[in-house]
Amino acid sequence: MLLIIWLGIATLRQTLLPSISVNLALSRVVTFWVVLLLALCAGMIVGLAREPFHYYTGILHDLFAYTLIFALACMFSLDLGGPARRRTVIWRVVAFGAVSMFLQIASGYGLFPMPGVDPWFYDRLSGWSLDPNQLGFFAMFLMFLAAHLAETADTPREALAALVCAVPAAVAGVLSKSDTFLVALMAAGSVFLVLKSTTWLQNYEMAPTVRGTIVAIGLLSLPLAAASVAPFWAAALERIEQRSEEVYAQGGQGELRFHLWQEAYEKGLESGMIGYGPGPHLTSKSWKRPPPYKFEAHNTSLDLFTQGGIVAMAAFVWLCVSTLREGWRSRLPALSAMIMGVAVFSMFHFVVRHPNFWFAIVLCLLEADRVRPPFRSIRSEVAS
Repeated sequence: MLLIIWLGIATLRQTLLPSISVNLALSRVVTFWVVLLLALCAGMIVGLAREPFHYYTGILHDLFAYTLIFALACMFSLDLGGPARRRTVIWRVVAFGAVSMFLQIASGYGLFPMPGVDPWFYDRLSGWSLDPNQLGFFAMFLMFLAAHLAETADTPREALAALVCAVPAAVAGVLSKSDTFLVALMAAGSVFLVLKSTTWLQNYEMAPTVRGTIVAIGLLSLPLAAASVAPFWAAALERIEQRSEEVYAQGGQGELRFHLWQEAYEKGLESGMIGYGPGPHLTSKSWKRPPPYKFEAHNTSLDLFTQGGIVAMAAFVWLCVSTLREGWRSRLPALSAMIMGVAVFSMFHFVVRHPNFWFAIVLCLLEADRVRPPFRSIRSEVAS
């Protein structure tokens, strides 16, 4: 309801402006959703003709969710177009997010109880989310937004304030014990370190600067560090393998996920790689229910493959890869890392319906758009 109210207010504000400027984020968002709409329409035709039964509740859910998210993504692109407005909104998101995370942690330890809310899923903190993985996704999102504010801060005090706001999110992410959060953090952290190091090397002279000296010492020490830990590699790999097996076997989640992914792949092929339209389409989950119940694969690419076929899946991959490329080319370490993180989450969850995913995509594209020539206004083009 709050998203819909904000959408109405933002739409009214945009209609009162003298012009609407097309930017890189808006063009990418509209392109993706137009392609996805066409793919879903084709899939819906195939699904109505070939599927033995239909889960209309799931279909209507996706139709409403896609419509809302498309409108939100477009309005994000327009509303955050100005750099000053964009930075103000990021600060608000990070500040309110830090307060939210702190209250959820306090709620977990009984310091801020919420009526009707169980903040724990066994020994994993879920806070006010439906499950711990959602809390981990939000925590990672806030951490890299705060990192972006810190690295673009004008003063050390502003950078310190941004980093302090990231602390509750980091603590909540650890308490969620989300395996996806840890994997996403490692992948995103690798992108951040590599891009940050290359940015320092390209923008600063090596010798007289502290940044250049740090990068140079780090690069020169890599062979020595690798040699020093060589005796422990075997033990480390064994521990990683053991931990991976434990995670895979825990509650049968590894077997279940691969089973879902295999069925999603087979469903997509059965549809002629056209898909079956919006809604879930898997039927052979471990806890079966009678028709019309169906399930999702919990993998964004595969879920889109079952809905809109190869076209929908390719559109999603293109959106993520092109956004990461724009962030990399524009030397945006924190935002590029955030895109890598949400891409990792997309491998285990259906993120394309999540507002945070689109906020991250739009923000990275808008920041990258600063180094591009400005697009002409729609209304000015019509007038000319």
